[in-house]
Amino acid sequence: MSGESVMGPARASAFRAVAGAFPLGAALALAGALAGYAVILLGVHRLGFIVCYFKLFTGFPCLTCGGTRAAVRLLQLDPAAALAMNPLVTVAGLLVGVWALADLVLLTRRRALRVELGPRAVRVLRVLVPLAVVANWAYLIAAGR
Repeated sequence: MSGESVMGPARASAFRAVAGAFPLGAALALAGALAGYAVILLGVHRLGFIVCYFKLFTGFPCLTCGGTRAAVRLLQLDPAAALAMNPLVTVAGLLVGVWALADLVLLTRRRALRVELGPRAVRVLRVLVPLAVVANWAYLIAAGR
């Protein structure tokens, strides 16, 4: 019974091109790009005052501080500046961008990328994601965001 559970064989993590699947990566990238370009057009990323209530009341940056400016830097094709603003938002944006590109390529064949995480990957992510969030927040505090 190695690799099996009561529910059946253990599932491995995989990236699959699934026929008829919704292109979630492309949709997320499109929504992010539209929001980012709206921010650029409205100049929201250049406001001269604090709009984050968490930072306003505590003096510390929130977990996503600099995220809007990081997204704008990514849209301006400046990943180094985006990383400096908020590394976690930048990495997430780049991953969604790669996912979107895969979806766009697969759309020509009426497929979309589906990400399936096995139990081991879920366990690893349950540790890595909180660590990444804490490390990112420590960086934001040290950088004076």
